[in-house]
Amino acid sequence: MSSPGLIPTFSTAVNTWQCDENDHLNVQFYTEFGHEASAHLLASLGFGPRAQRAAGIATRAADDHVRYLREFRVVEPVEVHSAPVEVGDRHIVAYHEVRNPAGGHVAATIRRRIAAAEPWPAEVRARAEAAAVELPAAARPRSVGKLDLPDLALADAAKAGLIEVGRTQITPDECDENGEFLPRHQFGRYSDGAPVLWNHLGFDRAAMQDRQEGSVVVEMLNRYRRPLRAGDLVVTMSGLAAFSDKVLTFTHFLFEAESGTLASSAEAVGMKFDQKVRKIMTFSAEDRTRLAARQIRF
Repeated sequence: MSSPGLIPTFSTAVNTWQCDENDHLNVQFYTEFGHEASAHLLASLGFGPRAQRAAGIATRAADDHVRYLREFRVVEPVEVHSAPVEVGDRHIVAYHEVRNPAGGHVAATIRRRIAAAEPWPAEVRARAEAAAVELPAAARPRSVGKLDLPDLALADAAKAGLIEVGRTQITPDECDENGEFLPRHQFGRYSDGAPVLWNHLGFDRAAMQDRQEGSVVVEMLNRYRRPLRAGDLVVTMSGLAAFSDKVLTFTHFLFEAESGTLASSAEAVGMKFDQKVRKIMTFSAEDRTRLAARQIRF
């Protein structure tokens, strides 16, 4: 059962191509589930895609906070149940509970801030306020949201200690119906660049894979600052913001390459993962010394 007051907004099953080297669902697809669930939630409030087009009011994600609580494996079913938790003049904060109905547990929570270009129609806001629930304590930020990430320009990223982990171009299939870069693929750029960052921190990812060691992300907060469109050139820059004996806090910055402007920035909490016993690993004293030398400071 989902939390009280939530309505069904998405359902699917995990595909092989959605899984990573840990044989579990890649982080970007949780974001995709939340994205589609957001559209269905708005539709339940009378403001789905067709209603938005008719009203001439566009909506987009302003930020996504995700807590990854349990793994999804291939062929496992996925259900999302949702409700508003905050309603403003031009924003709605949606809570999405991502569940595995076969196991009967919550696998992830997503808190998305949805921004509108114009004030919500009165009837939409009234329905949202009537449907609002309290955000569960387990869905609140735990280890992210503490960093004051600057609105960096690409030219200043390396000076801050960030390294380049990806240089790509946005393709039309990565964009929504309005031609804007989908949130899933922003998370995908961070995920694709993670092995480069781990190598920079002194962990040989190929050797780790041979030892059946991987990495996992347990929480992420992404802020969408400026929209990107099909054809745009992007550079992903990342760094290590903080660490403990088991936990790394990464920062990711996604830039539009031609102008050098910041499109999005994220905080991500990651760990080493023993794929044999499915347990988090502890960093050695040597690891921690090396990490300290590579830690960035804004």
